[in-house]
Amino acid sequence: MVFLCVINTVRSISNATHENYIDVVNLIDTLLQGYSAFTVPRRNQSETIQVDMEFSLKALNKFDVVDGHLTVVTAIALNWTDDMLRWNPSSNKNISQINFPLSRIWTPNLYLLNCAEEFLVYTGDPATKEVEISSNGEARLFFMEVFTTTCSTDIAFYPNDVHHCKIYLSTLTSARKLRMGLPQVTILDFETNGKWKIKDVQSEVELLGMNIDRVGISVTLERRMMFDIMSIVFPVVFLGLVNVVVFKLPVDSGERMSFAMTVLLSFAVYMTLIADRMPQTSNTTSVFCIYLMAMLTYSTLIVFATTFSINCHHNNTNPVTDCVDRLVQAWMTIRKVNPNDTEAYPIAERKQTIQMKVEPLSKPASNTETSTDDSKNKTDNSDKFFFSFFLLYFAISTFVLFVMILCR
Repeated sequence: MVFLCVINTVRSISNATHENYIDVVNLIDTLLQGYSAFTVPRRNQSETIQVDMEFSLKALNKFDVVDGHLTVVTAIALNWTDDMLRWNPSSNKNISQINFPLSRIWTPNLYLLNCAEEFLVYTGDPATKEVEISSNGEARLFFMEVFTTTCSTDIAFYPNDVHHCKIYLSTLTSARKLRMGLPQVTILDFETNGKWKIKDVQSEVELLGMNIDRVGISVTLERRMMFDIMSIVFPVVFLGLVNVVVFKLPVDSGERMSFAMTVLLSFAVYMTLIADRMPQTSNTTSVFCIYLMAMLTYSTLIVFATTFSINCHHNNTNPVTDCVDRLVQAWMTIRKVNPNDTEAYPIAERKQTIQMKVEPLSKPASNTETSTDDSKNKTDNSDKFFFSFFLLYFAISTFVLFVMILCR
């Protein structure tokens, strides 16, 4: 008899301390009587409701520098207090927590203000999503979303560039009824990205002109530059170094001009390649683009210098003398003076002109050989000068490039 009494007592205690399905359903029905999902859950409607946010950055899917779009995977939790959903756990089978469907209670909408695709952050089914409500009225809505925001990029120090992207979130509700608290931002479980690394994450709350709170989350991204250094920067530097070697090739080999033109076209191809990696804007100009333009100018000047060197080598006469002779002949042709006009064209002057025309034809053979030796010496001297000048040009340009990139 005593044993049966003990069993009944244990059963009654167990039933009193553990909720069952019917108890939870009855409590939900009781709490939702007279509840409106379209009204801010405050007994005093003149009071504001505080919404706190927990923001966790999970992964960086894509950062498009050209278009200025940032795609991230986030986990967001919204916390607030619902005055209309409170109960005493001791008188309700110790039920301390209930999950309500999102469609049946009031929840703050969250919008992405600088969106590139979806404006509303949460796009799930309200009928299946649940809000966790505690007995003291504390509500918590948790969800994970992938959203794309716009971002102003700065490629001035590419490939060692750093970008400051901001994510603007707001409920678009008047601050007289709803205030946004300073969000807690974490990146502890962030999935490592092979191209970008997160340098810093900060948060702030701003009040817009329409008396609406806006949460700003600033994400600082830094490029992992090793791949771009190896695949973009070093090939351009090596091309510039090889380009100056054109003045060490023998002039008689006939490969100087083709070599110089090939390197010039290679720089032009790299200009096109880099242009596809940069945003189509003039707000900021990359230091590397300026360097590449300097190398293109450098290669163009080498082509002109190579042309001059080849002409000096294959021309047996003095280029300056030939130029003067041609100017004199052109001047005499333009004048077309009548030979009978002795006043306009004196005999002494005509004799002098004839001597000038005949003189180049009466040069001895020794002068021709001397001129050939002089042209070779001038070619060698010009090659040494051009080689030293362009090598110094290349060294200074490359040094300035790496100092500006690495000491950003």
